[in-house]
Amino acid sequence: MRPLIASLAALALASSSAAAISASPGSAASNPATMPEDNSNEVIDRYNDALINHRYDDALALASSLHPDNPTGEAIVASFRAAALIGLKRDVEARTLIVESQRLAPQSPAPAMLLFQGALFSDRIDFAGDALDWLIAHHPDAVAGIDYDTMSFFLRSQPPADLKKNDDRLIALARLGYQADTEVGHWLASDAVDALVRRGDFASAEKLLPNILEPGAVEDMLIDRHFEPLWPKLEQLGGPHLENVRKASVESAEKAYLAAPDAHDKLAQYINALRHSGRLKEAIALRSKLPADSAAMSAADEQMGWAINNVAYALHQAKMGEEADRLFASLNDAPMPKEYWRVSMKINRLELLVADRKFERALPLVEPTAKTEGSPYADQLTRRLRYCTLSQLRKADDAAKYLPDMMAHAQDALAPTIEGLLCANQLDQAETLTLASLKNPDEKKRLSFEKDFLHELQSHALTADDPSVWQDGFKKLKQRPAIAAAFDKLGRDMPEALLPPKPDLGK
Repeated sequence: MRPLIASLAALALASSSAAAISASPGSAASNPATMPEDNSNEVIDRYNDALINHRYDDALALASSLHPDNPTGEAIVASFRAAALIGLKRDVEARTLIVESQRLAPQSPAPAMLLFQGALFSDRIDFAGDALDWLIAHHPDAVAGIDYDTMSFFLRSQPPADLKKNDDRLIALARLGYQADTEVGHWLASDAVDALVRRGDFASAEKLLPNILEPGAVEDMLIDRHFEPLWPKLEQLGGPHLENVRKASVESAEKAYLAAPDAHDKLAQYINALRHSGRLKEAIALRSKLPADSAAMSAADEQMGWAINNVAYALHQAKMGEEADRLFASLNDAPMPKEYWRVSMKINRLELLVADRKFERALPLVEPTAKTEGSPYADQLTRRLRYCTLSQLRKADDAAKYLPDMMAHAQDALAPTIEGLLCANQLDQAETLTLASLKNPDEKKRLSFEKDFLHELQSHALTADDPSVWQDGFKKLKQRPAIAAAFDKLGRDMPEALLPPKPDLGK
């Protein structure tokens, strides 16, 4: 799903040259120098609409009808035209215009910002990457103005083959402090440290550690031997039970929420930060900010959905499982014409019912969840919940019918597939898939699975680990020699002094 990308028109009109951009004589008036600004604004709006809807010929014609009377305006129009040409696959002409744009206004980040956005609209990640690289090199302060949804879409869309270039950008963003003091910024810095550790550059990685104020990210590194040279610094920065990181995480989330109390993503992140710090009573109190009735639930957006999800998880942690389920039900059952994002909350409701061994209540919810639009990963989560639930209800024949389909999609979600096998006490199959996944020739998949593997086999739950019915299965799996050896080679159990504190149950 393409994120909401900032309007090209708004970016252009925010620049100092906006008033100087005029429509051409043939478009609405005979003298571009005296063209009213609102007419050029209308042309830019039409250009923006054409580009978004892939009408690149129309976008090019509209951009060509604009005649600014200063170098910055000329550079912006050159970027407009380049973005349309990119969509038309006229790359040579586009690159010529990009060079011209940079020559005309090297002091302004606006043309490159517009090109970055336009290239994303045109599905040209290569051109977007070049524009971002230029901004990082020449206008690093302007990079902070790129909203995270746009940046996240770009980072996820980078070609996997360009791993070094992708990592270079990630490291540069972290060093610039992009989204610093926010949850997403903490995770971005964590990913940058991961990239530096893979390069063996521990000195540079250590410099970024203070930017990672997210308990889950710090825990990932503290149990992974790849990061062993950084453990002493991480333990020092984190403090007992990582209380320094937990406190800082809550403070940054609270600051962001208070600055934008109507922003649902900030609310969701604040609730999660409180929950991950064991402050369940405060997390649950924010239920007052959630939709109060079915009509309001029907109008919820995805970020409000995550806020509801996080309060439900806090209720469950506070031993209020029935109340958590009712809250999930109020969201999941609310009429909603388009619910692609709601599959996450439907799965999470099932997860908690299964964790509480309420299999009879979970079973009727499985098929409606399976029919909800979702990613391949989400679909596999539902397959393993179906297989687990049927197995636990002793419906062995029914469960067996679904096993081949679950195994056929194992690569879509390796750790969850192993969870499903363990739930059905299929230890041999679980061990075979685990050991094979640890040797996956696809480096990205292997490294991702290693993180899941180290989490799943922890002797004690970590911050982001929710209760599950397969925990006993992982304990059994860890007793197998080959699995134990792999665990010891890759990581360690979290030291007791760093484990999450016991939560405030709100009594």
